[in-house]
Amino acid sequence: MTKRIMVDMSAAIIHHGHIRLLKNAAKYGKVIVGLTSDEEILKKKFFEPELSFIYRKEILESISYVSEVVEVPWLIDEKILKKFDIDLLIHGSDNSNLISENKLLIFDRTKEISSSIIRNRALKAKIDINNQKLMLTPGPAQILSENLQSLKPVFGRNDEEYDSILSEVLEWVKGIAGQDIVVPLQGSATLAIEISAKAFLKGKVLIVSTGYYSDRLKKLIPPELEMKKVKYSQLDTIKDNFDWVLCSYVETSEAFKVDLNKIKDFATKNGAKLFIDATGSIGLEDNHDLADVMAFSSCKGLFGLAGAAFIAYKKDISYSVNSNFFLNIETHINKLVTGPYHAICSLHGVIRKHSMLKKRVENSKNLVLERYKNLTFQDNQPNLCTYLNGRLIANDKDVVLYQPRTQKKGSIVCHLGEIFSDELKIIDRIRIENN
Repeated sequence: MTKRIMVDMSAAIIHHGHIRLLKNAAKYGKVIVGLTSDEEILKKKFFEPELSFIYRKEILESISYVSEVVEVPWLIDEKILKKFDIDLLIHGSDNSNLISENKLLIFDRTKEISSSIIRNRALKAKIDINNQKLMLTPGPAQILSENLQSLKPVFGRNDEEYDSILSEVLEWVKGIAGQDIVVPLQGSATLAIEISAKAFLKGKVLIVSTGYYSDRLKKLIPPELEMKKVKYSQLDTIKDNFDWVLCSYVETSEAFKVDLNKIKDFATKNGAKLFIDATGSIGLEDNHDLADVMAFSSCKGLFGLAGAAFIAYKKDISYSVNSNFFLNIETHINKLVTGPYHAICSLHGVIRKHSMLKKRVENSKNLVLERYKNLTFQDNQPNLCTYLNGRLIANDKDVVLYQPRTQKKGSIVCHLGEIFSDELKIIDRIRIENN
């Protein structure tokens, strides 16, 4: 007499792993699929299946290895086997069904396939389609599948899961920044600069001018401070002493990177501490540990979603508080306002891929430098972007070119736009006309 073999499954997304399981099960007898109901999937897995029960049943009934499909609960017990006159239950190695061993046969799962893997691939495919829009801007540029896969409901108080995520992200950011303390807040790097300027700066301040982003520091520091500005090329001419030296490590408006060791040496000789705007450099350049205080955001070299800003500093640097609630650093240290919860989660998904993503930025830059080596000035150029002595033109409508906040002759191309793929297409999608 032919045995009745039950294979229980949800089959929310039917794939080749299911087919192989059913094919092997058919060797033992007549296959009856015990198919989990929509309600049970929602109860146990917390989502509605992509295909409802009637359609999953229809598909399974059309498979030649299957003789019958019946509705079953999430867990199979002896009562279910008796109800459907089942001789043997076959399940994968993740079995948790409550039946005796003499009625159970365990098969190894098919490697590298599951409904969860397919869902993540579907999400990645959707993101890859959207990423056909090539952002040659300094950020936010492309969205990574890891950014979205890491999103979940979280909160900044009494949420142990978020506390664990935040702790891991902050330890990672500390390592990249070379700092002892990192304070996250919701907003842009500009906000972080203004808050940290109010907290840390005092006395005489020197701003090292390299372009728009360094020059705007003047607008972000407390007006009562004594301030002086010097061009980077004239730094050696300054003989005064200062309490703080301020600079933008990477000036994206000029595609220019300062020699941070040079600025640190100057600060040290003048008895000053070093404050840097690290938004264009964090995660992409070295030597951030030279700073005493720095500010940056989540969506450039850290490769997270926009919305998180960070203040990072050495533990021996003291700060002051002020009467402004939101611009008071302790408001954010003590989590008195809504934090960048989802941007932090997005970074959590990037941590293990960061070195690869950074390498993709470097590869994009090297590709542009090689193709347009007669139109570039390679000295003092950052990983983030490249200055080209010509007019940059997009070859298709889905390329977004960077428009710097300065009117510098030539073009600046940024290299965050293809971090989602090793297949760099930047050269095919732009062209340069000589000035």
